[in-house]
Amino acid sequence: MKYSPYIIITLLLLLINCTKKKVNTEYLLNSTIEIYKKDLPKKIIFYREKNNIGIKDTKNYIFLDAKGLLERNDENFLSLYVKEDEQTKVVGILSFKTGKGLTCIFDKNGKLVSKEMIQTKLVESKPYYIYYEILKRKYPNYMNWKLFPIPKDSLK
Repeated sequence: MKYSPYIIITLLLLLINCTKKKVNTEYLLNSTIEIYKKDLPKKIIFYREKNNIGIKDTKNYIFLDAKGLLERNDENFLSLYVKEDEQTKVVGILSFKTGKGLTCIFDKNGKLVSKEMIQTKLVESKPYYIYYEILKRKYPNYMNWKLFPIPKDSLK
């Protein structure tokens, strides 16, 4: 059986175009970091949580849990949020030190759709309490820390 070269080329093109391209989360994170590199520290420390458990450390950023952040005693860590659905992928970075929220929205193929930087009011959360505890340790005379106690189970 002899096939026409046109049929073979058409089948190859259909095969290439129909394969679903999976965009890597690390690629989206690196793209977001590149967009906001002037607003981020040189060595980025992210708080490790369920939402970003699958992302590995690189030379540009590392992930630490609550214990690691408290041992490091550096208030310049960031919180990372990644949300994926069928149409878009959202990468959000929050700095507790500056209060800036940096967000990039990508389409399903990894193309940047929009970016946004907002000044946000920090709400009580586990990373917020870790940040608060680091400040309390580094600057014990800054304020009366007993007036605003940290819930005991929030640092575990």
